[in-house]
Amino acid sequence: MDYEGERSLRVTLEFSDTAHRSLDVQWSAATACKKLEYARIFLVVLGDDPQRVYLNLVDTRPWASVRLPEALAEGEYAIEIDAYGSASWGDGRLDARGRSASFTVV
Repeated sequence: MDYEGERSLRVTLEFSDTAHRSLDVQWSAATACKKLEYARIFLVVLGDDPQRVYLNLVDTRPWASVRLPEALAEGEYAIEIDAYGSASWGDGRLDARGRSASFTVV
C-alpha cells in the first residue's frame, strides 16, 4: 500500500493467543530508508468508513506484542503502523506507513 510522501512498510502479524486476542506484529521497510526509531500501532476497523484505534507506541524495534481490546466487536480488522525516523513523530513528520492483511475477529 502506497502513501503519498511516505515510504511503504510490510506489516505481518501472527496470533500468539487467540483466546486472549493477543498478536505479534512485525514491520519492515519495503524499500531502503533511514532507520526507523519509533512506531505507532493502530487497529483499523475495516468497512465503508475505516477507523483507526490507537494501540501502542514502540521504540527502537520493528516488532511488538499487542492485545486487542476486550470489547472488540466481531468483524474485519487490520493493523496499521506509522513509523518515524526520530522522536519527531509528534510534529507530524511521518516517514513510513503500512497495513497488514485483514483478519477476522469472531
